[in-house]
Amino acid sequence: MSRAIDPSNIIPKYYQLANILRAQIEDGTWKANETIQSERQLEQQYNLSRPTIRQAIDLLITQGFLYRIHGKGTFVSPPKLQKGILELTSFSEDMRNRGLEPGQIFLEFGMVNPPKKVKTHLEITDPQKKVLRIQRVRTGDGEPIGIQDSYLNLPDGKEITQKELAERGSIYAILQEKFGIYPAEADETLEVTLASDEEAAHLSISSGSPLLLNERILYSQDRKAIEFVSILYRGDRYKYYMRLTRKM
Repeated sequence: MSRAIDPSNIIPKYYQLANILRAQIEDGTWKANETIQSERQLEQQYNLSRPTIRQAIDLLITQGFLYRIHGKGTFVSPPKLQKGILELTSFSEDMRNRGLEPGQIFLEFGMVNPPKKVKTHLEITDPQKKVLRIQRVRTGDGEPIGIQDSYLNLPDGKEITQKELAERGSIYAILQEKFGIYPAEADETLEVTLASDEEAAHLSISSGSPLLLNERILYSQDRKAIEFVSILYRGDRYKYYMRLTRKM
């Protein structure tokens, strides 16, 4: 990729500059949490106007490559946490696979009469049936990554305590080790949404920031729906990938 602005190119100058800066981030010219050049320096180096510089930086902030601290400058965002779209793993496993220590902040824990949507997904027909709701802010190395809202349809007579989950961290691990229930399959959907004021406060981001909404129905080894969970991931810290193959 060219490291110079081409005035004759049909691509807008701010977008050319954003591509140049993004390439420098991706090739390691600037490290995570390192400050980039000032607007004045970029203006002189690329012979661009200040509004064009700011437009390019704002684009990279929106895309999650940069973040701004008022009065201090613009910094490189940590790389996004990447998860394969065909991998069935818990949040704790995801974090540890990436060298981060998973954590949690409990927002709600207790037995509830689930909403109709949850009953449908968990194949619950008994109107009196209650499930365990666990809502947590999930963290990686202490940084908020997402808000996880789980509804667990445990077998009669089985229970998980908040103390157990606080100590173990992973619902999947408790299901396997305590009950012999193995998460085997899942149906999952992904969509983009925007952070409400409350969600933004929990995730230390601005209200209206992009979030990745992941909804999952988890099935045990005997094909019983045991959990419906929604996770709101910070759009600037998480991404999914998939490999596609063409039929021959």
